Amino acid sequence: MTTRKLSSTLSAALLTLAIAAPYAATAAVNDYPTVDRVEFVHMCQRENADKPPQEMVYKCSCVIDKLAVDLPYEDYVEASTAFYASTIAGERGQVIRNERVAKGLADQFRDLLGKARKSCFVS
Repeated sequence: MTTRKLSSTLSAALLTLAIAAPYAATAAVNDYPTVDRVEFVHMCQRENADKPPQEMVYKCSCVIDKLAVDLPYEDYVEASTAFYASTIAGERGQVIRNERVAKGLADQFRDLLGKARKSCFVS
């Protein structure tokens, strides 16, 4: 292969990477299934029932979008499950609260959720 062809091929490859890179990052942030995003927004709206519903659609959507930036979907499922399971009263919730890995996941989710809520103005 001549130097000119190699240079041309390399330039084309770099251009392709430059164009595709932002889309790859967007795809990673948008890997949450729509139904999970909708369920999160509905739950968030129920938790803030005293606020105008349309306002909370935007704010709660912001929260799940912020979480999606910080947590890949598989990690979100594990961490949110541990977090919500740890809120169960009694012995069932105690099993999760006492288990070290689940407690760590729940704490991580609690922190990320708190930061996301704060940045999206959800009390």
